[in-house]
Amino acid sequence: MKTWLMMAAATGAFALPAAAAAPALAQDGDRAERREQRQERREERREARQGGQARGPELRQERREERREARQERREDRPEARQERREDRREFRQERREDRQDFRQDRREDRREFRQDPTPNRPEFRQERREDRREFRQDRRDDRRDFRQDRREDRRDFRQDRRDDRWDRRDDRRDFRQDRRDDRREYRRDRRDYREFQRSWNRDRWRSDWSRRHRDDWWRSHTWFRNYTGLRVGFYFAPGYGYYQVPRNYWGIRWSAGDYLPSIFWRYRLSDWNYYGLPYPPAGTRWVYVDNNVYLIDEYDGYILDVVWNVWRW
Repeated sequence: MKTWLMMAAATGAFALPAAAAAPALAQDGDRAERREQRQERREERREARQGGQARGPELRQERREERREARQERREDRPEARQERREDRREFRQERREDRQDFRQDRREDRREFRQDPTPNRPEFRQERREDRREFRQDRRDDRRDFRQDRREDRRDFRQDRRDDRWDRRDDRRDFRQDRRDDRREYRRDRRDYREFQRSWNRDRWRSDWSRRHRDDWWRSHTWFRNYTGLRVGFYFAPGYGYYQVPRNYWGIRWSAGDYLPSIFWRYRLSDWNYYGLPYPPAGTRWVYVDNNVYLIDEYDGYILDVVWNVWRW
């Protein structure tokens, strides 16, 4: 009987780790499938870039999105992996406890049968009791070892997660610095284009040409101004848009070049700049209406690059 019990315990000890590893293998397969999908998406984006479908700012934006997706996927995979490892360890410990309980139950039944024997052997009975106590102590030691091992693994996982978070923060800072460098380069390029724009356009010459070709009331017969009914306090009129309400602290204010135009005026874009004899706005800029003035602003932050006062007079 003892030989049979020992063989059963040994078989369970070898079979249980394999059974516990089966769910982990399935989960590893899922992770591998997700990695393959991510790799395919990256290769598709690389092919698109090599084919000339993305250039300049679009290429940088795609690289940033790839890095953000990779970091987000790593963050999402880490809690799942930790939870899977914890569940595997719990299942393995639970199975070991059940095996020990089954083994002890078998031993108890054997002892009951032995006690029911009319001619028990007392020295053997005492020896079995000693062995039971040893096994009980050994089980307690095993449980403590498992608990300590779990705590060590949890601490390792926590430290690894902190390292990964630090690496992610470093990547975020690198991306932020790279974005700032790119923005500065684009800003310098835009300012260079604006300097060329200033050299090619003279506001005073434009004013003399416009006044020579138009009267002060040229706007009265134009279709853009057909909804104009007169000056309204707290409202501005934009040709082609109509009246719009202006906050009290902005109404009647005139901004100059070098100021920042409030964003409420950005939407009233002057599309037919050629009709007014104005030059084409440089890349990243636009002409906008503010009362009877026209402002050339930066589309990114509303920085005023140039102003044309009193394009028409009420």
